[in-house]
Amino acid sequence: MASELKSETARRNGAKSRGPRTTTGKSNSAGTNRTHGMLSKTIVIAGENAARFAALLAALRAHLQPRNTIEEGLVEDLATCRWRQRRLLSMETATLTCEIHRQNPESAAESNATRAAIALGDSAANSRTLELIHRYEIRFDRQYDRTLRRVYALRRETGQK
Repeated sequence: MASELKSETARRNGAKSRGPRTTTGKSNSAGTNRTHGMLSKTIVIAGENAARFAALLAALRAHLQPRNTIEEGLVEDLATCRWRQRRLLSMETATLTCEIHRQNPESAAESNATRAAIALGDSAANSRTLELIHRYEIRFDRQYDRTLRRVYALRRETGQK
């Protein structure tokens, strides 16, 4: 629930914005579209929603308000990590859904939780897919945390909040 509150707060604060006022701010803002366009073509794969990635990136920018090129790159890294984490969740769901569909039709009488548990067990026994997904989830979670700490450390070093 906290992330929904943060998202809503970021949206409300973003709606109050009247855009950049300084020459530097306008210059930075003018390049945002180009940066996002290149990034989304690299990160968003077929079947994924580029607009959702753009919204994620915009929300992180609104929350962290990058002040220079280095911070902008770090915010893009955060968006990339979070996007990949969401992709992995989708892949995990798809893997379990496929396993549920492969089950014996007679097992349809069992509860959904039971069928999901059986699918998890079958997938773990017959494939390393879930193990690999889990490994990548851990990797992207650590990368996200490390990158966020870098943003705040850079601000401390430069005396910014």
